[in-house]
Amino acid sequence: MMKMFHKGLLAFISFLLIFAIAGCGGAEETTLGKIKKNKSIVVGTDATFPPFEYKNDKKEYDGFDVELIQAIANEMGVKVQFVDTEFKGLIPGLQAKKFDLIVSAMYKTAEREKAIRFSDTYYPGGLAIMVKKDDSKIKGIEDLDRKEVAVQIGTKSVSFLKEKYPKVKPKEVEKNTDMFLELESGRVEAVVTGKPAAKVYAKEKGTVKVLDQLLTHEEYGYGIRKNDPELAKEVNTALKKLKENGKYDQIVKKWFGE
Repeated sequence: MMKMFHKGLLAFISFLLIFAIAGCGGAEETTLGKIKKNKSIVVGTDATFPPFEYKNDKKEYDGFDVELIQAIANEMGVKVQFVDTEFKGLIPGLQAKKFDLIVSAMYKTAEREKAIRFSDTYYPGGLAIMVKKDDSKIKGIEDLDRKEVAVQIGTKSVSFLKEKYPKVKPKEVEKNTDMFLELESGRVEAVVTGKPAAKVYAKEKGTVKVLDQLLTHEEYGYGIRKNDPELAKEVNTALKKLKENGKYDQIVKKWFGE
């Protein structure tokens, strides 16, 4: 009887040891660990928002965000793989692990921080109003009451207008380029979007202008899953290094001027 007890006890102890070893060996690999192993970071972006991110004449990813994240990846010792995704699908895509990082001129907001974490700020921004160049009637947000205004679905512009200026009629469109087309074709009176990109577009086109009034003060950040603190730390460290060695300033000057 005692022998049977000892055999059973030894079998049970062996089972526990095997289970413990298997558990240790089967620990899920971190996102940063996978990135380092594959020498590649997968980035989600809506490539329709020049000069931040877009596809150039060669159908290559280009823009401020693109060049900066490539410089950050270089500091990390990895390459970048882009996944073109509609803006409204970026956070769901990140949560579903379709990519490791969101790099798409995304404002850091309290609402988004409920779902994801953000990197340190990599560029300042804010919402502004764009109108046709010959429009003299619209001088500020107060002149947009009961007027249709183009905004990109899923962006801060949508919630800002609905919460702060309910008399304005936001017309939600899928892409950034659609907003500008709505304005230039006369289907809306104005566009509300990020000022840095709006200023560059207005300068290139010459048919629209951006009003001086800054509606909000915002900060751009990279979107990271909440359970990836190691990746956030690595990205922030690389960004800090680029700011210290002058590379960051070079990239900013290239895309936005002085």
